[in-house]
Amino acid sequence: MIDEKVVETRVRIVETTAGPEALGALLLGWLAVLLSLSSLQIYPLGGMVLAMVFFSGFGFILVAYMGWKRGELFTLFAFGAIGVFAWAFSALMMMPRVGLSDMPTANELGTFMLMFAIIVLSLGVITLKHPCRLLTITIFFASVMFLLVGLQVLTGSEFLATVSGWWGLLVGAMAIYLGCAITLNTTFGKMVAPIMIKIPPEARSEAETSEAL
Repeated sequence: MIDEKVVETRVRIVETTAGPEALGALLLGWLAVLLSLSSLQIYPLGGMVLAMVFFSGFGFILVAYMGWKRGELFTLFAFGAIGVFAWAFSALMMMPRVGLSDMPTANELGTFMLMFAIIVLSLGVITLKHPCRLLTITIFFASVMFLLVGLQVLTGSEFLATVSGWWGLLVGAMAIYLGCAITLNTTFGKMVAPIMIKIPPEARSEAETSEAL
């Protein structure tokens, strides 16, 4: 009789690729600042802004793909949605200029923005489970920004255009800071730039116990 021995081998795969969240945050901030300056009538919504919005879509999709590879569902969902938004918005603005479609009406563009505001709001709710409070605040502020833009397009209010422009600059600054802070903290291996990390109670108690020992 032959004895069969079954050897169980466990292989642990360690992900060594860089986290993509910093790039996504920087692109979001860049997009928000340029669009907000256009809302404030610093310059028109022309080729420079639309080109940036369109090509940033590739960056967002890259971030979403990297998140999918790392098993990060939120990164896939969030930046994938923003990437599709960037492509759709730039297409809405550019296709009429080359005769491929009519200019979107105020109702169409306003509804487009309001629907995306709802999507971003859902992302904000999801981030309530995330330890980075600055990320949560930035996402919620971004949802308000898209809400204001949608309402401004629907109503044609100059006041809302000004408010949404300044609010968008705030969102852009927060997103750019978040992206830079993540990069800085990762590079130095410690918390150099604060991003409002919330430590779970169980982790805090474990840290206090280890310090006491």
